[in-house]
Amino acid sequence: MKTEIKNSVNYISKKTGKNTGFSTPTDYFNTLEDVISTKLIEENLSKENGFKVPDNYFNNLENKILENVTPPIKETKIISLKNNILKLIPFAAAASLLLFIGLNSFVFNTDEKITIDSLSDADLDYWLDSNTLNTNDIAFVLEDDILEVGDFYFSTIKDETIEDYINSIDNTALINEFK
Repeated sequence: MKTEIKNSVNYISKKTGKNTGFSTPTDYFNTLEDVISTKLIEENLSKENGFKVPDNYFNNLENKILENVTPPIKETKIISLKNNILKLIPFAAAASLLLFIGLNSFVFNTDEKITIDSLSDADLDYWLDSNTLNTNDIAFVLEDDILEVGDFYFSTIKDETIEDYINSIDNTALINEFK
């Protein structure tokens, strides 16, 4: 296998037998223009340092960085609960009015009247156990129903009726109470 390229410099030198002693580096002529232009630019640059740090730069650097990094404090908007409630009052009134009308027309629209006879004994017992009655309460309720002595002027009670009532009372129970 042939490892040498026919057009290479070494191959030609071996075949001709001539060694001139001069050689150029690889890709010398391809990069020559770039090398020359770089040298010319370097010669034109000034030899002095072109950068200068402003006065007090490092003293104020931390403050400038923190100003840029920290977000600005925003003023929060305060929403008054009183104003929100005042805005909702008309809606609440309208809703309660609709609810009242709706319940009265659908739920309470019955012809059944509640009387004491319609209540069960358990309901009455529960009400009597849970509520205490005062004589003032009874007097307030019966204020219009109290009869005066003069209301009975048209009726007379016979003496026999009074004697029958007194004889029907168990006298021994009364005597034992007074002892």
